[in-house]
Formats: sequence, C-alpha cells, structure tokens
Amino acid sequence: MEHRITEQCREQCRWTHRIKAHGIKLTVCGFVFGAVFGAGSADVPFFGSPGVGTAAHAQVAIPAEPILSVTIGQEQFQAAAEWNYDQAQDLFTLAGPLTFTHSSGSTFIIQEAGAIPDPVLFFSASATNVSSVPLAYSFAFNVPLTPSLLGPINSHASLGITLTDGLSNGAAVQPVVPGGSLLTSYDLFSNGGSISKNVDIGSLFSILSGTGATTFSANGQLTCGQPCVTMASVLSFTLTPQDTAGFNGRVIQEPVPLPAALWLFGSGVASLLGLARRQRAAA
Repeated sequence: MEHRITEQCREQCRWTHRIKAHGIKLTVCGFVFGAVFGAGSADVPFFGSPGVGTAAHAQVAIPAEPILSVTIGQEQFQAAAEWNYDQAQDLFTLAGPLTFTHSSGSTFIIQEAGAIPDPVLFFSASATNVSSVPLAYSFAFNVPLTPSLLGPINSHASLGITLTDGLSNGAAVQPVVPGGSLLTSYDLFSNGGSISKNVDIGSLFSILSGTGATTFSANGQLTCGQPCVTMASVLSFTLTPQDTAGFNGRVIQEPVPLPAALWLFGSGVASLLGLARRQRAAA
C-alpha cells in the first residue's frame, strides 16, 4: 500500500508540473509526499522538502518528438516538422506553420501545434478545397508518452470549427466515415494495439452562406491495462468544393486520483510505522 501511494504521488506531481503552463496549479513533490506521509518521518521515504521546491522533472532527458502526418484525397504527406522544446514546462511547440498542397491546389495548413507528452496535445489548422468536388482530409498527431501510462485515465477533447462558404452556395464539413467523428483520440500500446479515449467528437456542420462557427467537446475515461506509450488524435473530414474550414483542437488526459479515503489510510499506515519504530528504539 505504501508503495502504491508513493507512485500515485509521483504521478500527481509529474502531471501537475507538466501542465502548469495551461493554468493548473503546480504541485511540488516535497509538499505532496509530506502531506501524505508526514514530513520529517525517518520511517518512510521522503522526496524533497516542502519549502525547497524540489520538482519531479529536474534533470530529465528530452522526450521523443511528436509526429505529424497529413493526407489530402489519396495523396499522403509526412511532415518534416521542426519543434521547439521548453524543458522547464516539458512543452513541445511547432517552430512555424506547415503547408501541405494537393495536386488540385487545395491545401491543409497547420498554423500551430504543441504537446506536453501526457497530458495534452493541441493544434490550430485550416483546409481550403479549390477543386470542383468534395475532398477528404486527414491529419494525424502522435505524441510519445514518457513515461508510459498505466491504469485508469480521465480524458477530455474539444474542437472548434469555423466554416467559410466560397461560392455563396453553402458549405459543409463532415466526417469521412458516415456516422463517424471529425476528431478521434486514442492511446497506443507498445505492441501497436490501441485503446479509445472515449472522447471522439464532431459531426456534420454546414452553413447556407457566409461564415459560421461551432464547437464540440466531450469528457471520458479509459483504462490502460498494459502500458500506453503514445497519445494520438486524428482529425479527418470531407470539405465541400471552393470552401475553407478552420480547426482548433485540444485533447487532455490525466491519471484518475486515488480516493481520499485511501490517501488517509496511507497516511495512517505511515504514522503507525513511525510510532512502532520509535517504541522499539525506546525499549
């Protein structure tokens, strides 16, 4: 039990440290461990001092870079993306926009993309179909997880869409697969298998003229019964001819915290261990 709670503390600290750039409070490892086990106890391991600000991500190697790929119609593109990495925030950001051009002249542009390898990936992109027929697009965004994930995970996804009618005859964007979703999100196992994050979102969106916008979002949960090693999302859609669509997407996941009662139980066990050891020393 002691080992399990210690691992949970490490995971909580790792996750909150990685997403501090997104408005979520930073957790200092020493404070978390001290709150659970009691600072200053010689009977349990203590990782850092509450006032020192010891962080779980000090002195870590740069994780593997995210991977982007795009398909327009039947033409596939592997993005030669250049990434900037902020080690203090464990944050990858795309160094500059990437443009992919179909033989028809239609384009898919990734304006921005970023990732904190577990728990978040985000992107801003646009598609313009200059052909005379509806055109299918697919954008895959894979982020290797360091370290891998195991156990129950909470997940969230959001997708904003802006649609512009180029010929004043209406415009529409819809999933490539009928009945499917515009944005699908999942984790990959080391053996190549996958597990859904259960937050697939986005359905048909259309306008009669001009420009219109909409948003989709969902919360879900998955359980990594074996180590999940890659966080992945795919934006796939069909766009009507002579029209333009813009997308802003975000996918977040975080380990499910231990119940409060279990944290208290772990603290009680640690206190009892300390008391027993002091009594043996006094005898």
